[in-house]
Amino acid sequence: MGAQLRCRLGSILLLIGAALFSGQTAAESHGHFFLVVKNADMLLRHQADSDELRQNAEDAAADLREHHYHVKQRKAGICRV
Repeated sequence: MGAQLRCRLGSILLLIGAALFSGQTAAESHGHFFLVVKNADMLLRHQADSDELRQNAEDAAADLREHHYHVKQRKAGICRV
C-alpha cells in the first residue's frame, strides 16, 4: 500500500508541477500580453510632457493661422471685367 500511495503522490506532484510551468511557458508565448503598470511619478512626467507638447502645437498653429491671415490680406484682389 505504501508503494501505491507513493505513486499517487508522485503523479499528483507531477501534475501540479506541469500545471505551474505550463502557465509560465504560455505567458512567455505570443498568446498573452502584459499590461505594464506605471508608477505615479512616470504618469505625472508623461502628462507634463504631453501638456507641454500640446501647448507648443497650439502655439505653432496659432502662429501659422496669424501668418496665413496676414499673407491673405496682402494679396491683391482679382478684378473681373
